[in-house]
Amino acid sequence: MNLRCLMQSRIKRCALLCAVIFLVLSPRLLLSNGIMLSDSLADVSRREVVAASLQSAKGEYQGAIDRYQKLLITQPNNAALHYALSNAYMDLGIIDSARVHSEKSVQLDPDNKYYGKLLAVISHQMNNYRQAADRYRQLATLEQGEGKSRLLFTLGQLYLQTAQYDLAIQTFRELLHDNPGALSAWLALFESSVHSGNNLAFREDLLLFYSTAHASIDQRIELVRLFVVRSSKERAYIEPANLMIDAIQKHHPGNPRLTLMLQGLKGELLFQAGHTKEAVRFFERVVRSKNAKMEKWLYLQANSTLALCYDKLGYYDKCIRLYGRILRVEPDNVLMMNNLAYILAGQGKELLRAKTLAMKAVSREPANASYLDTLGWVLFKMGRYEQAREMLEKAVRLNSSEVEIFEHLSKVYEKLGNTPKAFEILERAKQIK
Repeated sequence: MNLRCLMQSRIKRCALLCAVIFLVLSPRLLLSNGIMLSDSLADVSRREVVAASLQSAKGEYQGAIDRYQKLLITQPNNAALHYALSNAYMDLGIIDSARVHSEKSVQLDPDNKYYGKLLAVISHQMNNYRQAADRYRQLATLEQGEGKSRLLFTLGQLYLQTAQYDLAIQTFRELLHDNPGALSAWLALFESSVHSGNNLAFREDLLLFYSTAHASIDQRIELVRLFVVRSSKERAYIEPANLMIDAIQKHHPGNPRLTLMLQGLKGELLFQAGHTKEAVRFFERVVRSKNAKMEKWLYLQANSTLALCYDKLGYYDKCIRLYGRILRVEPDNVLMMNNLAYILAGQGKELLRAKTLAMKAVSREPANASYLDTLGWVLFKMGRYEQAREMLEKAVRLNSSEVEIFEHLSKVYEKLGNTPKAFEILERAKQIK
């Protein structure tokens, strides 16, 4: 544990110690509204409570639990003791016992927000999201300001986790009404709208974002980039990302730098959607622009995805030239080394160069199955079948779900004259498919 975490842990334990001693020993408690409540704990032994609380603060949780349990024999309805016990069980990782005592403390003192927060946390950790959501909703009605925003954010995330998208949207909108600058909440709101499948709701949220959020152009671009990345795994993000791009173009016209970025992102979305030729047109405009190299991430991303487009369309010579261009700008880009080596091997061109590139990629990431597969395939093309077999066997051990690796290995065994083994491996590839 680093020093910062240790200090935070000590602060937490000291705070808990003070809270328990105050709650357990004070004969009367003064609430924030000024009302005095009688406390039934006046006869609790000061020595035992302090000793138990000190043990808990020092991390001696089992000893603290034993003391608290003895105190409960004479004070079974002591909400503060149940709360202290719940905390001690949580620190020990005995979450079921923590839940029992937390529920008891809330039952005995339902208006105590600290008891309620602990029960919400325990419910969350036990994956009882609906109960946790109910508890956070109740707590949010008692809080104001930043505390309320945090509770609403957690509540919205719980609704999102339990696929209650309409409630998630409602909760994040409530949060953003009072705190329109909370970008993490905007992102969560957009995610909720996407998962709901309601593009109309997403449009409304986007309009709300541009009319109320205090986001810079760069922050808006980052948000679109995030959605573009997610669209590569979830197609549901493609259309919302397009809507974001259109909204930025509408609100920030005539900005050459911004237009170039948006063209690159638009090309990414077209590529993800399978519109490869259309994507090529966007990317070619980006990479030919004089301003493209001013945004290195954009230049490299546009070139690398354009190379993938050329590969997919069978424009292998263009693809090879493009990978070479990228490596001149970023010579340590391991992925581009691997991709260029694989294309060269597939075309049977410059095999010594392909081998050098593939070996360099493997030396940088020796546990990367894809890079080992590329090196194995290059060696196969060079007629070095035994070395190829060694590399491809390593790749299979690291990734037994990639069909292409098995297909390559099958061809190696065929060249080595082991037809039964080649057939066996090819059958495994078919099963994976």
